[in-house]
Amino acid sequence: MAKRPQYQRGPAQIKAGCIAAWPADKPMQKDVAKRVSYTPSGEHKNYTSPTGAWTANAKPGSTLCEKYAPKEFSKFKKGVEQAIGGACISREFRGDFPSRAWIQVDNVLHELRLSNETLGQYHAFPVNYVEDYPEDPLGKMKDCPCVTLKN
Repeated sequence: MAKRPQYQRGPAQIKAGCIAAWPADKPMQKDVAKRVSYTPSGEHKNYTSPTGAWTANAKPGSTLCEKYAPKEFSKFKKGVEQAIGGACISREFRGDFPSRAWIQVDNVLHELRLSNETLGQYHAFPVNYVEDYPEDPLGKMKDCPCVTLKN
């Protein structure tokens, strides 16, 4: 018999989010998109950064990211800019920035989470379960930005 995993997600931990329109009371979307950056997080990595940007610190139950070369991070940054400037943002904001956004990375949906609301820094992780996909009442998921990292 297979061993039961030590950690299993409970229903209260699944917070799928909801795609929404850009609120009228926030700065212009294109201006906010210019201020964002991608900052890798060790919480979703099982390897240490070759540049020292993070240490491997994967939490039990967290979604692990693929291993990408540091040269690919600039593509992630472009993807973050496209996501914040595009269709797939959450209705929750922290300051001027949406707390979450979504992009396709190598045909896998990734969620961007705001890590630093002052600097507009986001980290990303794959969404592995369909039940964790964001609600899409406005039909914007079809316009979700796509980033290709693997050839």
